Amino acid sequence: MRLSVIIVNYNSGPYLEQCVASMAEKFGGLEYEVIIVDNASTDGSITAAVRADRHTAFLMSETNMGFAAGCNVGADIAIGEFLLFLNPDTRILSDGIGALLDSFLADTAAGALGCQNRRPDGSIQSSAYGFPTLFLVFAWAFRLRELLHLPGIKMLLTPFLKGRFGQFDPHSRPKPVDYVTGAFLLVKRLTWYKTGPFDQRFFLFCEEIDWCLRCKRAGFNVVFDPSFEIEHYVGYSSQKEKPRVLLEKFMSYRRYFEKHHPGLQSALLNGIFAVAVRFWALYYKMNGDKEYANAYKGIKSRLELDEG
Repeated sequence: MRLSVIIVNYNSGPYLEQCVASMAEKFGGLEYEVIIVDNASTDGSITAAVRADRHTAFLMSETNMGFAAGCNVGADIAIGEFLLFLNPDTRILSDGIGALLDSFLADTAAGALGCQNRRPDGSIQSSAYGFPTLFLVFAWAFRLRELLHLPGIKMLLTPFLKGRFGQFDPHSRPKPVDYVTGAFLLVKRLTWYKTGPFDQRFFLFCEEIDWCLRCKRAGFNVVFDPSFEIEHYVGYSSQKEKPRVLLEKFMSYRRYFEKHHPGLQSALLNGIFAVAVRFWALYYKMNGDKEYANAYKGIKSRLELDEG
């Protein structure tokens, strides 16, 4: 078996069927399997996917075990030479999967690979990044990226931010990177064995960042190759549970810093988050948005509870 594709599904609606059907269309001639781990979906997405590709096997969980745990369950039964962790809200655009696997195998230093991600409108979506720093997480927590929509700000800051934010680093050529997003993460089996599975303490978010860091520490490169493309709809299922997803992102960043940057940086991160969640709770309360005001109050309580 050349390739095992592992998809963790949770209420992905029609996108899961489209994802599986795109592989049936584009992976012709390749020996591959698709393993779908369903995290207790209730929307019928699995039923639709059953019809899409005969190569597909299904593992049904009675609970939502999280993305990292679902990936590990799929990887445990996969038999392919390569493992591809693929989001259900993606669609394969390129035909050359065989050539991609050949070139990836020929690069003996590479252990993991990400590809070009495109939005439904055809524009490039950032998919290769540098590892999180306090500055980057501060910018995320206070939504500083939204300032870039102001006239002239993006042009002014681009020289400074290039290489710091994924969207400022051109996605036009193959290159080694710190990490690629989990929407399309291609891994050699030997690399998976030597690096180990995803850390299941990351329920949602940062699991691929943690894994890519461990991959590099194990002696492998993480590479970005824009010659292969997918379409990514970005968080179809998570968009329906925004407050919960927001909490998980705060928690995952905290776990990442506690694991890889304990001590001063982790303490500073907690301070940043304490200020950010209070600020946004007050902001949304003043603007009459009870859902998000309560969401940030809940995040504040959860962060303080876990810290204690």
